[in-house]
Amino acid sequence: MQNSNSIYVKVKMKASVRERRILVKDVAEIWCSRAEERPKIDQLTLRHIPEGEKRKHKYVISAIEILNRIAKELPWASITLLGEPDVVVDCRKKPEKHTGWEVLKTAAVCLITFTGAAFAIMTFNNDVDVGTIFRTLYRLFTGMESNGKTVLEGTYSVGIFLGIVLFFNHFSHFQISDDPTPLEVQMRIYEKDVNTAIIENEERSEDGVDVE
Repeated sequence: MQNSNSIYVKVKMKASVRERRILVKDVAEIWCSRAEERPKIDQLTLRHIPEGEKRKHKYVISAIEILNRIAKELPWASITLLGEPDVVVDCRKKPEKHTGWEVLKTAAVCLITFTGAAFAIMTFNNDVDVGTIFRTLYRLFTGMESNGKTVLEGTYSVGIFLGIVLFFNHFSHFQISDDPTPLEVQMRIYEKDVNTAIIENEERSEDGVDVE
């Protein structure tokens, strides 16, 4: 009853490995009608990364390559492919943690981001002349001249802060809801575009098409 073995292979979109050997379990989820066959399939080697190959650390493995490797080991099995047609594998050793350097980079990024955001807000306020608008409103409602430090300026500043926190839905480890933040959505879109470009470049390289 060898023909009764059914195998479903769900290929991942992206995978990360620390060793210089890419296994089936690294790039796909396996389901077998014969459960005892799964550990064997998981440990099948798809590709060895040469020790001297340091510049390239992203590799593209097609679903067909995975299918061929499993079929070679279990030729009688019925294999069904699911998921992505290609998987991008990031093959790099786990970097050593340098706490001081990480803190320095985080501080630099925060400083640059804060400076850029503050400059953008100031230029916007200057373009629309928010100061004049606040002074006019303060005079209309109170009959007095504004000194630039009234309740309008205070609530406006607090409102900007609260608006940013609510929009990005993330403040320290606290989140208002379980929905992904706009920043996380954009990061996922960027990551997906990068993976697509890597796969297309690999296909162009195999076909001898120059990438300009």
